[in-house]
Amino acid sequence: MQPSLAEIEATIVRLEARLLASPRRSTRTMLSTYRELEARFRADLDDPRDLALSQGAALMLIKFIDETKRPVDR
Repeated sequence: MQPSLAEIEATIVRLEARLLASPRRSTRTMLSTYRELEARFRADLDDPRDLALSQGAALMLIKFIDETKRPVDR
């Protein structure tokens, strides 16, 4: 079953809030970079679903790095 646009957008809101609350400074830095990338997504993607899926993918990458505590500078 394919999630609706509203469900994807709700997930984005939850992920953003969760990651903003992270105690890791690197995660908050990545979110700042995500905001810049999000502006590019908005400029480049006309379809709201494509935009939401791109945002979700970027946030999932940040979430993975945050959860695994992988260093972002290698």
